[in-house]
Amino acid sequence: MIWHIFKKDARLLWWLSGAVAAVRFAEVAAAQATGLFPDPRLRNLSALLSLGGILAAGFAVCAVVHQDAIPGVRQDWLVRPIRRRDLFLAKLLWVVLLIQIPVFSADSIQGVVAGSGVAASLVAAASRSVYLLLVVDIPFLALASITRNLLEALTACVVISLAFAVFISLMAGSQAQWTPTIGTGIEWLTFSALIAAMMTGSAAILGLQYYRRRTSWARYWMGTLAIVCILTTTIPWQPVFAVQKSLAVGSADSISVTFDPTAGKLKNFMGIPRSFAIELPAQVFIPVRVAGLTEGVAVQSDHAVVRAIDSHSRVYRLESPSRLRARPARGSTNELAYQTAGIPGELYRSIKDQPMRLEIDYSLTLFSVRATHLLPAINADVRSQDLGKCASRINANGTAVQLSCEVAGRAPNCGVAYLEHPPSGLKNPERFDCERPDYGPYLAWQLIPDGMARFGGTLPFRDPNGLASYPVDGPKLAESRIVMQTYRPLDHFTRKLAITEIRLSDWEAAQ
Repeated sequence: MIWHIFKKDARLLWWLSGAVAAVRFAEVAAAQATGLFPDPRLRNLSALLSLGGILAAGFAVCAVVHQDAIPGVRQDWLVRPIRRRDLFLAKLLWVVLLIQIPVFSADSIQGVVAGSGVAASLVAAASRSVYLLLVVDIPFLALASITRNLLEALTACVVISLAFAVFISLMAGSQAQWTPTIGTGIEWLTFSALIAAMMTGSAAILGLQYYRRRTSWARYWMGTLAIVCILTTTIPWQPVFAVQKSLAVGSADSISVTFDPTAGKLKNFMGIPRSFAIELPAQVFIPVRVAGLTEGVAVQSDHAVVRAIDSHSRVYRLESPSRLRARPARGSTNELAYQTAGIPGELYRSIKDQPMRLEIDYSLTLFSVRATHLLPAINADVRSQDLGKCASRINANGTAVQLSCEVAGRAPNCGVAYLEHPPSGLKNPERFDCERPDYGPYLAWQLIPDGMARFGGTLPFRDPNGLASYPVDGPKLAESRIVMQTYRPLDHFTRKLAITEIRLSDWEAAQ
């Protein structure tokens, strides 16, 4: 009976599944047409197609469920009768074969075209299909099962979306406090908990509807599930990072973080221009010495809690808008870095000259070099298993080399890139990029834009203002190359820095 129900739905809704597949393949075609250096308008088109594909998939899932709606007593499947398990499995089979298989095919083709290899492309496409099945298709199955028609389903979507919008508006300006793990390398644990909550809630709703037809109870469950999903994103930092620490395989026992007042104020800081209509936080820069490093490693803070305590034991929570990074120079075992602390202007003016106690609780990650890649500085067109497809070009202003790569699957967690001139041995300053690391054991996909991971950067070789000069400049680019080192996480650890007496005004950026 499962196959008969599936064939009936396929005959009725083949055009809808075909439309979902067409949108996905159009998205792949648009992404390939834009290349590695897309025009912003084409990039926006690709993003719109991706979002349209997600919405079309949700619409298709609702449509196939509503062919045999669960609420009510006048459905044909109740009269015949048809076993409820067969009905559910037939709908699930339709979603897998006619929604996810085309998506899997498109992702696989996109990965192969990008030069990631057949095996890597198939693995990445399969994992993304499973992800979409868990976070899009099954929740939409549950939502459709508690509604009679598309109008009710759209109403439910609007209500849930408004709930999320209210939550986002309430946490505006304090996202780091409300959702501390989002945007960090350990957000995969939060998303794992979110997926587990969605699967548990969806399974309960589908069980209530397909096996007991308790629509009222199922709708209460749907509201509860929406609330639980929102609260899941607010999991505190400490327990999540503790789980990540327990999964580490390396050792960072030798790493220490200390205050180094001999380093002096931060120099050459390009501050953000202040608008007369916006009061930006004041910023101070605390010199920190990271010691115990070895060649080929780097340290980055994933999270920092900065507190200033005055003589009356009043505690002021300061912002930490940037991450602490340290990568030793050749032959060195320590590196100087500056911890940025942001303070509301009015508060800063009242406490900046007072002696304070400063405490910083660090959650840090130790990285080690994974691989080194060499690419031509100009007009590179390279394909490899690790990086996928990479290209380079000189930017429109003639001041920097732009590097862009795309690969099926996981992008490198972090990387160092610089321009090198082999005939002379000269090289430009290195750029260490580790903005969005991913420490998870599996691919933590985003819903949009597609199944490709993209990364790259800009390597300057000329200062248009004439304030800086580079060893590898324009005339040397033809004989130069890009050296890229990719990093992998080795260990996760915590450190606490306590400064017994400090005046914040002493650590403003040097003019």
